[in-house]
Amino acid sequence: MKTVYARTLNPEIFDYRVYDIREDEGNDVIIDGGRNFTNIDQNDYLMAAKKAISGYNSWDFEYYYHNSIMDHLKDYLPKKENGKKLSPREAHNIKMSIECWNNDKLSYEDVVCEILNVITGKIWKHTGLRGCCQGDYVTAYYPVTEKIKEYLDWVEAWYFGTGTEVEIHDDEKEPECAEDVTGYTFYTASWKTEDIIAEIKTYFSEDVEVKLWLYKDTRTIHIDEYELAD
Repeated sequence: MKTVYARTLNPEIFDYRVYDIREDEGNDVIIDGGRNFTNIDQNDYLMAAKKAISGYNSWDFEYYYHNSIMDHLKDYLPKKENGKKLSPREAHNIKMSIECWNNDKLSYEDVVCEILNVITGKIWKHTGLRGCCQGDYVTAYYPVTEKIKEYLDWVEAWYFGTGTEVEIHDDEKEPECAEDVTGYTFYTASWKTEDIIAEIKTYFSEDVEVKLWLYKDTRTIHIDEYELAD
């Protein structure tokens, strides 16, 4: 059995915020807001849904220009992904969702999901993603798929830096310590040792044994300095 040597890296040297989660193929998770991260993912569908909701609530202004809810939604929502027009029933469902939100019978996020349902033809739900600090919180919208738990964990780890960066040894010489590990790095969505090892094993198509060095701390060397007294 092949042995894979790896080490976890100092989390302070990894700038996770440069990563664009929209580049993940098949990952349709939409992030909404968040402290210091407000503009990281300005999803077109999400922005359209928010404008349609807020515009509908401006009754005096909006209905001066629009004769019906269908008329109103045409100005805000993009065409559906299947190319078909918004049906009267779909427009009515959106209208009822907004009015239920106005009467505190539905959450704002539920209304957004209803609009995303109509636009994409998929079933959408929402949840919260969290980081290490109390203020690290965002709302995430996601289509219901078999891999959605994996996608949500992945987005949360990258968005808040709660995962672990791992360096995989890529040299013929077997390393004797963590400092000897040299090669390429990748990011895992895990922070528990057993989960990190499991992700490393999944990364390789063949069955492997993993020898992992865990990062503990950075040692600082103090040097005494002197100057000649006057």
